Amino acid sequence: MSEKNIPVSKLKRSAITGLTAARVGAKHVGYKARSLLTNQQDKPTLKLKHEEQIAELVFTVLAQLRGTALKVSQILSMEADVLPLSIREKLKQACYQVPPINRALVRKQFIQEFSQGPNDLFRQFNSHAFAAASIGQVHSGITFNDDAVAIKVQYPGIASTIESDIQIIEKLFSTLSKLSDLLPQKQVLEIMMMEMQERLREEVDYHVEADNIKWFRKSVELPWVKIPYVVDDLSSKRILTLERLDGQHISEWLETNPSQHQRDLLGQQLFDYFWYCVFKLKRINADLHPGNFLVLNDGNLGALDFGCVRTLSTEFISRFVALIPALVDTFVHGKEKESLHRAYKGLKVISCEVSLEEFEAELVDSIEPFGRWLCEAYATDRFDFSNKQPCPGKPNEDSRKLVKVLNGFYQEQLCFDRAHLGLMNLLTEIGAVVNTDWLKYFKNNEF
Repeated sequence: MSEKNIPVSKLKRSAITGLTAARVGAKHVGYKARSLLTNQQDKPTLKLKHEEQIAELVFTVLAQLRGTALKVSQILSMEADVLPLSIREKLKQACYQVPPINRALVRKQFIQEFSQGPNDLFRQFNSHAFAAASIGQVHSGITFNDDAVAIKVQYPGIASTIESDIQIIEKLFSTLSKLSDLLPQKQVLEIMMMEMQERLREEVDYHVEADNIKWFRKSVELPWVKIPYVVDDLSSKRILTLERLDGQHISEWLETNPSQHQRDLLGQQLFDYFWYCVFKLKRINADLHPGNFLVLNDGNLGALDFGCVRTLSTEFISRFVALIPALVDTFVHGKEKESLHRAYKGLKVISCEVSLEEFEAELVDSIEPFGRWLCEAYATDRFDFSNKQPCPGKPNEDSRKLVKVLNGFYQEQLCFDRAHLGLMNLLTEIGAVVNTDWLKYFKNNEF
């Protein structure tokens, strides 16, 4: 990736998106025309193909814009409650298509931030990044105090595109929602875009991440969680230098064929850390994926990357606490659906105007696949995540019923859902057997 490959002006980025919106419109007109000439039996296949083409166009424009637009792709790919499977699957590709920037651009960032190159600031600096993501990449180094460090370098021009990118993407999705019943109502999209804009503003400011790291280091009282310290004099708004922890990323650790006991221990550490942060700290890291954790050499858990941190309101937590038992009662024990109806209204997902009768007749069947997936780990005291079903999202036909009545949600639910899905995916990848008493930290706090 080079600066020449990334369109940085708002005009160019808007033009790319406008062209995409026009192509979406043209494809939709063509689809409508073909639909009139297609027999009833073949219409579902035609519709699915059309939706896949729309998803391809959305992914293409976001990938072309890169930067924060690419980050938006990654966030939206995990929104099983809002976006249908066909679009999420395509957006998920963005998580694996981020080539690193070259040595000259890395040096340019250091000059702009410190008026010195990396070789002037570190005793050793590896110009080849050992990790890359949508907003920045990570290099290893050794300070003049002989401390081993990890240095995050932000891609040039990322921060300047946030505001325009959110507006551009919101306009694109607004166009899509008018042409298709795949996307939710305007107010729901507005909540999503507002939340992403606020989080992205924070994520591209490494001063914010440095403050987050210091806060979590001070606040987390779990003895088996280690959080690196910040090297303040080698950190800035666009470069962040941290203590380099000794250990392996989870994916690397799994390649060593750890025992089931070791898998269970790591899984329990991750599970407890997540719910401890939810209930005890009321702050979570939304980026729960294998690259953001280390299995340390002493067997403890190293937590990395606090760029996307979300504070959770007491009201949201209390409302969510009602959801999982309601899902278990409905889909595991076959009980009446009043509690589930109340839980969805409490979370603002459906409006108060949706009656219990309408909820049972029109929505419960649509909720069931994702609801079963969400609650299956919490239906028993212990759960074997090697048997965890993959997140189903919702079939496109069923998701339309939900889209029509989707009223909104708490703004923090976007980050919470992303983090919880990340936790489930991590535990499944590890294949851990975990004690899933998720309320133990809730019970010990006032709500």
